Amino acid sequence: MMQIPLIAILLLGLTATANAADTSSCYAIAEADARTYCLALAHNDPGRCYAIQDSAMRSRCMAEVRQ
Repeated sequence: MMQIPLIAILLLGLTATANAADTSSCYAIAEADARTYCLALAHNDPGRCYAIQDSAMRSRCMAEVRQ
């Protein structure tokens, strides 16, 4: 399970740059949960978080989008 911390680190970098004008960078992410997380933040859409399979990442997504 070494991928989860690595994905979290990558997401922190992406969340800073992912905005509504830069959603195309989200589509370049190969890992489905990470891509959905990025898109949820970029669109500020908590509904997208429910599609994330990893429960910890889904919870993090919901918390960040609802801020």
